[in-house]
This record gives sequence, structure tokens and C-alpha cells, in this order.
Amino acid sequence: MKHKENQTPYMELQGIDRFFGITKALQKVDLQIYSGEVIGLVGPNGAGKSTMMKILTGVLPPTAGTILLEGNAREKYTTRDSKEAGIACAYQDLSLCTNLSVYENFAMLNVEHTLVSKPGWRARAQAEAKELLERYFPGNNIDVQKAVEKLTLAERQIVEICKTLMTDNLKVLILDEPTSALSTDKAGQLHQVVKELSDKGVAVIYISHKLDEIKLVSDRILLLRNGQNAGACDPDEITTQELIGMMGGEMTRRERGEAAAGEGADGKRLVDVKNLTGGQLQDISMHVGRGEIVGISGLVGSGQTELLNAIFSARRHQGSRAKNGVLIDGTVSYVSGDRAKEGVFQLWDIFDNILIANLDQVKSGVLLDQKKSEGLAQHWYDKLKFRAEGIHSPIMSLSGGNQQKALIARGIASGADVIILNDPTAGVDIETKQEIYNLLEEAKNEGRGIIMYSTEDSEIEICDRAYIMHEGAITEELVGENITVPNIVKASFEDVAKKQVKEEVKRGKLAAIGSSRILLPVLTMVFMILANAYMNPNILSYFGVRTLIGSAVPLVFAALGQMFIVVSGDIDMGNGYSIGLVNVLIAVILTANPLMGLISLLLFIAAYVLMGALIHVRNIPAIVVTLGAQFIWLGIALVLCPTPGGSCPDWLIGFYKYKMPLVPMPVLIAVTAAAVSWYILYRSKYGMILRGIGNNPTAIERSGWSYLTAKMTNYGLSAVMVILSGMTFTAVCLGADANSAASYCMLSIATVILGGCEMSGGVVEPVGVVVGGIAMSFITALLTSMKVDSNFQTAVTGIILILVLAIKLITHKKEAAGK
Repeated sequence: MKHKENQTPYMELQGIDRFFGITKALQKVDLQIYSGEVIGLVGPNGAGKSTMMKILTGVLPPTAGTILLEGNAREKYTTRDSKEAGIACAYQDLSLCTNLSVYENFAMLNVEHTLVSKPGWRARAQAEAKELLERYFPGNNIDVQKAVEKLTLAERQIVEICKTLMTDNLKVLILDEPTSALSTDKAGQLHQVVKELSDKGVAVIYISHKLDEIKLVSDRILLLRNGQNAGACDPDEITTQELIGMMGGEMTRRERGEAAAGEGADGKRLVDVKNLTGGQLQDISMHVGRGEIVGISGLVGSGQTELLNAIFSARRHQGSRAKNGVLIDGTVSYVSGDRAKEGVFQLWDIFDNILIANLDQVKSGVLLDQKKSEGLAQHWYDKLKFRAEGIHSPIMSLSGGNQQKALIARGIASGADVIILNDPTAGVDIETKQEIYNLLEEAKNEGRGIIMYSTEDSEIEICDRAYIMHEGAITEELVGENITVPNIVKASFEDVAKKQVKEEVKRGKLAAIGSSRILLPVLTMVFMILANAYMNPNILSYFGVRTLIGSAVPLVFAALGQMFIVVSGDIDMGNGYSIGLVNVLIAVILTANPLMGLISLLLFIAAYVLMGALIHVRNIPAIVVTLGAQFIWLGIALVLCPTPGGSCPDWLIGFYKYKMPLVPMPVLIAVTAAAVSWYILYRSKYGMILRGIGNNPTAIERSGWSYLTAKMTNYGLSAVMVILSGMTFTAVCLGADANSAASYCMLSIATVILGGCEMSGGVVEPVGVVVGGIAMSFITALLTSMKVDSNFQTAVTGIILILVLAIKLITHKKEAAGK
């Protein structure tokens, strides 16, 4: 034990309860944290470990009990108090904004919380991120400018850990399943980091289901069970088997059968891969027989997941060899270890998550048989011993390990001939692992073929055969008793000669260009310009360009306003009428009384900001609030201007129609709008926060930023764009009409989608939106030139837009398939 008997704990939990309704997550839990001590925290899934960590970091308040810091009781303990006390947690669910780059995720922590920062902060942030990653994980090869969503799960875990280590005045470091996706060498690097921090006086709470790892790094081991303290022990005075016994599990190495190596129970091959080369993979040849478990191992990032995906993709060519050289004989199911990204359906319950891949088993004609469905779900619920209230419990109310059980049940219950498991036991406890191993044994005995990739080398020992990979190639095939951790580690570092694909770099560059979010709107705009020019060559004149772009600018600003809402993950269903209101305020009030007009516009911005606050504080869907707001905007506009009227201020007309040399004013306005919006979101420091809240609000809050402030800022910026849209609309129409801009609502949504934005939030492309807005206006101009009846123009515009978006969807699918 590192601490002395009379030493005061740096932090202490006394008699902590935490209840969620009738669920008792923690009951009378005590914990003492001493400076410089490494505490290994173990327990089954659902034992309350994650809940305890959230209380330590101030994310959750305790239902009852006392929290002490350096002996002083805290009546109220928040995330701010936790940060000030130097407590940081690398979360199992990863507190990263995946739409931001690696260095931006780091920069959220180490830049001052102001709207502006010193020039060159991005270059400094990139250099600091590189230095930090290399210091703690040498040879990681992570590109700090790459978006986190493009990293492997192991690379994300490294980024999460390093981000946590940036905490100022670090006193307590919590590592929640930190090596669940790390290879052996990277886990070793982390263990060295833990030792160095401990030597400097930092307390470390190390949560893991890898008990050998817990014994290696810990000074003291604590056990939680059913939300209660269940004992403590000295790692030097207990064996791994004894620790497993304390947790209520039993793990033994499975007896191997006498099947011939590589041929399975009856010599039939269910999967046969010949000379597979492509992407990261180099000349892969392997096979899986009926009734055998085949392991895939090696250093993380050596192409294992890409190999599994290639085999799964070949299921469409069942019975014949696919283009990639993979032959599948039978049906295939896939179980992912990355449950958050590609595993569970987060809005569904356990029942639906299990049933989704097994609908054929519960059909009754064309409909689903409710009794069969309930029976199948209940069978697997009981078999896997879920810790939940029942099969209709929301999947996100479960612990990570119990969520993983739902995925395992989904894959095995499907009855597929080949089951592919991508690191299926990542972050699950010993008892659950044993249950999973037993299920795999049952599936094997039924004659199914199982392919299992695991980042835990010891887990591969349960396999009949194992292929070890290094940098995209298979270095060795291990069979039977030769599958040992030392042999796996040795083969993981063996190098092999690789075939050089000469055009790989070229393809990579072309793929990067093809996947650009602004490519489609640019191509659409160019096509529309050429089509308009063909119908009317005068369109390319100075006057023609000014007229066309001049009519497009109001939509450009409307779409940018929609974009700032979309980046938050919301949608504005009322911006057509809000633009109409601004049109009235300018043409009626601003023209007659500039001061009152200015005040009314400022009040309009304030209204938008408060609308954003209302959506967040009251947790009301944005679509509901903005739909209601549109009637407010329309009502005010009709009160001020019941019938079309008013006039455009002379200064606005003069500015909008000012004859610039070479480049018409509307073009300059559009380019400026794109540049300013891009700078706000992608070059300013606060822009990464504005983008981050649409992707992972929790990560933003954990980094010390206010989600509410960022959301209100996005809505305020949207209001500014709406005002600019209303101003330019007034300059084009020269008067006011409360209803005349109503169509801009749906047009702005279509433009945002065409412009490369993701409606789920966090990913937007300002330049693409501006280009898309111009393209959309050119479609209308083309239809007018073609003398298409105005009654049909909306329908034709919609058809053209659907075709463009279909191309976008196909492009994205090909991009995803190529990853």
C-alpha cells in the first residue's frame, strides 16, 4: 500500500447512494483516494463502476452520502468543482467530438474560454497535440489534422487518454476501460504512463475487466458488486483465479477438439479467401471450416477490421467467388465491438435490438408474430442473463457490457452459418465473457464457422486456429496448442514483404477529391450555368451575371441561416416567414425611421437567441418551436404590413446595385458570405465549439464550455443571416410582402443538404451552401428560360433536386464501402 496509515485521503466518498427511480445503482458506497496510489476497480457489468466515476467527476449528484476533498465535506459538488480539484476521467464511451480534428479536441481544453484568440493558435495547437501524443504513445502515427471519425477505435482511445492527461493541476486520473481497444504494446505504454503519474503523486483509478492488467498496475484492488462495496485486496497477495472467484466467475481454457487443422468438423469450408489485396490488405489467404473458431489477431490497425468487412461484404456473392477473392458458402452475421458507432440502435429497447436481424424467424405471413417475437427475445434475455428490468428496457439504460450482450444475441440468434465477431468482448466482465465463450462453443458444435478478432491476445487462445496480422498481411497461422500469447506477440511483430500497388497514391488523391463535400454543389452550379448560357448566351454578360446572382443572394443568406441552426443538430421550419418579417421591418419601419428599424432588428436577433435557449432549457424539439415561431413572425409582419407595400431604402438599393469593376456586387457579397461563415466555423477558436455541440454536447460540457451559450450563439448567427437575407430580398423586390419569402424555408433546407451538410448536426460546409444556393436559383432561371409554366416549376425543381441528392447518396455509399 502506498499511503500511510495516518495520511488523509485526497478525496473520499462516504455512504454514497445513487438511485434512478426504483433502480439502486449505488448503495452506501465508500471510497478513499490517496495521492500517488493506483486503485484497481473491478466488478461485473452493471456493478455501478461508471456511476461512481460520474459522481467523482461531478456529472451526477449523489442521492445521499458525503463527498470530501482533502478532509473537507462538500455540500454541493459539480463538474466545475471536479475540474478545479484536478479530477479527470478518460471515459469508456469517449468524450470526443468525432466531427472535429484530433488537435481541435485537444484545443478545447487548453485554449482560453474567449471568443477570440491570438493569431497562429491552430499551428500551436497542432504542434502541442503531436508532442502530447508522441510523449505518451510513441510511434502512434496519428494525423492530428484528421477528423476523429476517421480514426480507428484504438486511435480514438489513445486520443481520449491523452486529452484527459492535459487536465491542469491533475490530482486524480480515472481510466475507464482504457485498453479495451489497445494492442499489447500500446497497453504497455499506458501502464508506463500510469507508473510515472503515480510517482509524481497523481492518484489513478484504473477500471478494467482485464484482471492480469489490474494486478500489474494496481497498489490496491477494490471490488464493486450490485452497487455495493464487495471487498478489497492487495494485488500481490491474490491470484487472478482467486480474483475471478471473488467476482463470481470462472474462466478456464476450452478443451480443443480433434478436428483437422483448417478443415473444421467435416472438412467443408464456409469461407475461403484467396490472394485478397486492396486498401490496407496485402495478399491475404485464409479459410474457415464448418464447426471451428478461427481467430484474427496482431497489432491493432494491421487490417483486421478491413479483412472482416471484406468477408462480410462478400455475402452478396454467396456460392461464388466475389471480386475481392472471397468465397462464402452460407449465410453471414456480423457482431461489432464498437457498439456506440455501429452496434446498438440507441432509441430502441432490448427487444428490438435483438429482433432486428432475426425477423424471418418470427414472421407469420407478411407480418411479425408478436408471440414468437416476445418468445425469441425472452429466450436470449434469459440465456445471457441481462441485468435489466425486462426485454423492453431501453438499450441505453444498460451498462456497456449488457448492451454488448444484445449485439451478441442478435448475431448468434440469427442462425447464420458464419458468425463474424469484431472484438466482441471489449469492455465486458469476466462472467459475461464466459457466457459469450459458451455461446460460441454451442455455435461451433452446431457446425457453424466463427471468425473472431480480439485485441486481447489471451482471448485468441480459445480458438482452433488463428491468423496473426502485421501491416495488412498475415505473418503466421497458429494451430491448436501453438495458440499462446507469446507466439501471438512474436508473430504480431514479424515483417513481411509487401506488394507495391503503384496507383494506390493516385487513387487516394482521386478519392479525396471525389469525397469532397463541395464537389456536388460545384458541379451542379457549373452545369446550371452552362445550361442557362446555352438557352441565353447574354446571361454570361456583366449585367446577366449581376441579375442572376442578385436574385440568388437572398437564398444564399437564407441557407446560411439554416446552416447555423443545422450545425447545432436542429432545423428551422420558420425561416421563410422570419425572412418575410425582416423584409417588412426594413421596407416599412427602417425606411421611415432608421433608429426604430435598427432597434427592431436587434430585437429580432434577441428573439432568435431566446428561441435557441428555450429549445435547450425546456428540452423541446426545435422543429416544434420553430414551427410555432413561424406564426409569430407572420402575425407580426401582417400587423405591420397587412398588404404588400413599403419601399426599399435608397442606400440599400445603391449598395446592392453598385457597379463594381469586373465583378458584380452580388457576386462579391456571395463570396464574402462564404468566406466569413467559413472563417467563423473553421478558423475561429469558438467555431470548433459551435460545430462540436451538434456532434457531442457531453464532450463540450466536459471540456468546460457552455452548451447553452454555444447554442444561443448559433441561433444568433442564424438571425444575422436571416436579416441579411431579408435585406437583400428587399433590394431585389423593392417593397414588402409578409408572405413572399415563405418558399425559402424548404429551399434553404434543400440547399443545406445539397451544399454538403449533415442534418444530424456538427458537419457543415459554408462554401458548399453558398454554391448550392446559387445553383438552386439557376435552376429556377433555367426553367423560366425554357418557358416552363410557373405552376410546374416547383415540381420540376424538386425532381432535379432529388436526382442531385440521389447522386450524393450513391457517392457517399461508395465512399463508405471503400473505407
